[in-house]
Amino acid sequence: MYKASITGLLLVGSLGLAGCSSAADAAKEPVSAPTSSSASSSAAASPTSSATPAPTSTPTQAPAPATPPSDMPSPAPAPVTALTVAEQLQAAVPSITLVTEVTEANDSTGSLGQPGKYISAAWITDAAATVPEEQSIVRGAVVEVFASEAEAQARLQTLAEDIALGPAFNAEYQYLQGTVLLRVSGKLGDAQAALYAEAFRGADLG
Repeated sequence: MYKASITGLLLVGSLGLAGCSSAADAAKEPVSAPTSSSASSSAAASPTSSATPAPTSTPTQAPAPATPPSDMPSPAPAPVTALTVAEQLQAAVPSITLVTEVTEANDSTGSLGQPGKYISAAWITDAAATVPEEQSIVRGAVVEVFASEAEAQARLQTLAEDIALGPAFNAEYQYLQGTVLLRVSGKLGDAQAALYAEAFRGADLG
């Protein structure tokens, strides 16, 4: 009985020593730190501090509106000349075959540019004229331009007085617009003169 008790105590003591040894061994083993899944995912989601910042866009400045041109006065229209009027008549009257500008060299009367006289003139050759070779109204018609309306009116009055003197002066048709006087030979007849008058009314006299 006494031996059995001693044997049981020895057995319990040896088991206790074995248990202490196992616990001591377990204490010597390194303990791995628990891995935090939230820390890993947080680190993966966070951008690194060395990341290049996004470039900022600089607004483009709209170009300044163009400066409107200053109110400059429009150039004065070129003064009308007898030649330009005669050329317009030629384009409208089929029987006109030639237009000749009067110059100091071919002006038989010497009136060009003289005080109170025409400042430009042009002879018109008409196919119906009996003497187309003559440099005068009997060639068909003539256009005379004056420096003022008053001078044009004075010229018209002088012609009327000359024609009233008698058959020595050829009859003619006369049409006046502003400073431009159109004289058509009376030998062309009423129908032909009417064509000149219509074309003269539609002419651009500036």
